[in-house]
Amino acid sequence: MAALNSGKIIRRIRGRLEVSQEGLSRLMNTTKGAVQHWERGRNNPGLGRLLALRQLCPPSPERRELDALIRESQDMVGPMNPANPTGFFKVKRGLRPTSLSTFPVEGFTLMRRENGRLQRQVTKLESALKRRDEKLHILENLATDLQREMTQLRAKN
Repeated sequence: MAALNSGKIIRRIRGRLEVSQEGLSRLMNTTKGAVQHWERGRNNPGLGRLLALRQLCPPSPERRELDALIRESQDMVGPMNPANPTGFFKVKRGLRPTSLSTFPVEGFTLMRRENGRLQRQVTKLESALKRRDEKLHILENLATDLQREMTQLRAKN
């Protein structure tokens, strides 16, 4: 993110929220190391993390900067730049780019990678939900059996 320094923006938002790096990592369901890398500029958060951070951030100048960062990220992930109908669009390379380079849009590798990651996450969540539902069903059956036994014991007394 060339024009906007995501590390400084995230650090200011964390300061506004008055939480530590570990606290922010817990709020965003990530690791403390990831937050450290974001703030130091070693890595940039994904679009999903930026949107999650936006939900945590109250309306403020920092939120406006975060909105600009989100728009910039969306432009990088977007399939095509309408102002450039040739099928090429500008993408920043490296952690701290000094210039922009162009490459063809074919493949949408970034979107596919993110889509695959999200699909794996959904699959994991669905299987966890299915296991929870099975456990709940077993507990409901046990509760029904216990109520029936209690009713029978009361009838005998």
